Amino acid sequence: MKQFRYILSFAIILAFATACQKEHFTDGGVRTGKLNMNVYDFLKSRPFEFDTIVWILDKTGLADAVKQNNVTFFAPRDLSVVNYLKRIGGAKLDTVNVDTLRKAMSKYIFPGRKVWRDSIPLEKSPEGGMLITSLNGYQMYLDTWRDAYNGIPNAGPIFIRIWDPHGFTANPIRRFDPISKWPELQNKYNPWVNSGIITSNLEATNGVVHAVAGTHTFNFPY
Repeated sequence: MKQFRYILSFAIILAFATACQKEHFTDGGVRTGKLNMNVYDFLKSRPFEFDTIVWILDKTGLADAVKQNNVTFFAPRDLSVVNYLKRIGGAKLDTVNVDTLRKAMSKYIFPGRKVWRDSIPLEKSPEGGMLITSLNGYQMYLDTWRDAYNGIPNAGPIFIRIWDPHGFTANPIRRFDPISKWPELQNKYNPWVNSGIITSNLEATNGVVHAVAGTHTFNFPY
């Protein structure tokens, strides 16, 4: 019986240690970490989450874009691609036009700059977030929001959101006008065009990785 208690205690400690290791990547964006590899190699090192993303990067010729220096990649999960394929009628990935995939993946790649979570304005700031130009010249929008903690508003960790501004159905330009009230509260918009970041500020040797939530739909369809 005594030996059983020792075994049980060891199993609990081992499970806790494993959970802590996993938490470093999946716990909602409050942890940071240094990766001893570039962005592309990091994605390849986690095939259970990013092997489809790596396939798209290779297929579209964008692998080199996430290997260059000073790149920020908002990494969608494989599940995001599954959501996308369901959204377009259950098509198989290898039947989707390569140019379509290239344009879609380019929305997540921001060359020439490292975008850290703390550099993105909070949604309640006068700036109301920030517009940022992706690899293909497509303008995306980033903002941050602070969660509650123990029931106290705005006392918790800060999370990033990434938006496709062209998804707003009523004059999307108003969304970024700091003197207007938040138009998404007044005008109909499509919730498919934004997604939260579950883990941010992963520092690769050549840039920054922010992992997009698996509930996201690849390409921000609307």
